[in-house]
Amino acid sequence: MTRSLAVDLGGTHVRFRLVEDEDGARRRRASVHVVEACGVASFEAALGQWRERTGEHGRLDAVAVAAAGPVVGDRVRITNLGWILDAREIERSLGAGRCLLVNDVTAVAWALPWLGKDDVRELGAADMEGGVADVGEVPGTGTGDPNGHGKDGVHGSGADAAGVAGGVQGFGTENPDGRATTAIIAPGTGLGISGLVPDGAGGFVAVEGEGGHRTLAAQSPREWAILNVLVERFGHASAERALSGPGIEALYRAIASIDGVSCRGKKTAAEIAHDAFTRSDPTAEESIETFTGFLGSVAGDLALTLGARGGVYVAGGIVPGWGGRFDAARFLDRLRAKGRFRDYLSAVPVRIVTHPYPALAGTEHLLARRLAGASRVSRRCAAG
Repeated sequence: MTRSLAVDLGGTHVRFRLVEDEDGARRRRASVHVVEACGVASFEAALGQWRERTGEHGRLDAVAVAAAGPVVGDRVRITNLGWILDAREIERSLGAGRCLLVNDVTAVAWALPWLGKDDVRELGAADMEGGVADVGEVPGTGTGDPNGHGKDGVHGSGADAAGVAGGVQGFGTENPDGRATTAIIAPGTGLGISGLVPDGAGGFVAVEGEGGHRTLAAQSPREWAILNVLVERFGHASAERALSGPGIEALYRAIASIDGVSCRGKKTAAEIAHDAFTRSDPTAEESIETFTGFLGSVAGDLALTLGARGGVYVAGGIVPGWGGRFDAARFLDRLRAKGRFRDYLSAVPVRIVTHPYPALAGTEHLLARRLAGASRVSRRCAAG
């Protein structure tokens, strides 16, 4: 039996899932365990909490970590935590035969071919006409788990139900260009960007980069004024400075500063979203409108850069959690507002990833591929 641990290490939560594989039949435990990153000082401390809560103190054959930061060689620095992970040190400390580090949004990209139709929500003509849906009680408005899923629940859909060997061609829905490049943009504690590119042999290769730190561009005098405030505060107005949980808070403070509105106390991103959706604070409403417009513009730039005819997927902890409150009309209009290339982008499918743990699903799939490849090499060496 092979025992592997998949980890999704974001800026807010650290999610763990143990995977057991016996005689080629993959079996998963029934729950994902979550440790709050703010409550621990290191990855090792988070791992210790997971072991204590689950009672899992046994041997681990492999560990795969989807990390919110740039992976360079065998090391990664978690951008919004400052933690540094070293794959070889993790192998030594755990006695694991292998540790795989991958960027967290790259892991989401690896999950796309294994998503089911219930794991995504497609945006289309109805969204352009309808604007923001009135869905009653405001759904999850934070920047953590999408859709407000609890700490231990696992929903049996898509990659979780089918296993890493399953999957739906077309990446979650019917896709006339299912072998084309896809783009992923994921605002949460930070802003992650990735893509899935055909490898010319019937498969795909995931793009790993730090596109969330590209320079943000304005489309109106009001947005220029907001950007100027962000530049004065941060020195560089990257996309992540606006398109993240802390970014929503920064937008709120920038707009309040421009309008001379007094901010008593510090509103969190979740509070700003709540006040925007309940229309109880005009500054909050403009903050979420500005966030949505910027997100559409950056997503459109990404689609053009990658030639993402296979679709643009919006993941992360923010937009999926907003559900019907997300202003899809504003987002799609800005995504497509690229002059002569409006028609090109209008043909690109746009989808919200609603699967609760896509980074874990992608990490497990990638780890299974690597372990299977290593096993084939070992068998060839033994036979030779």
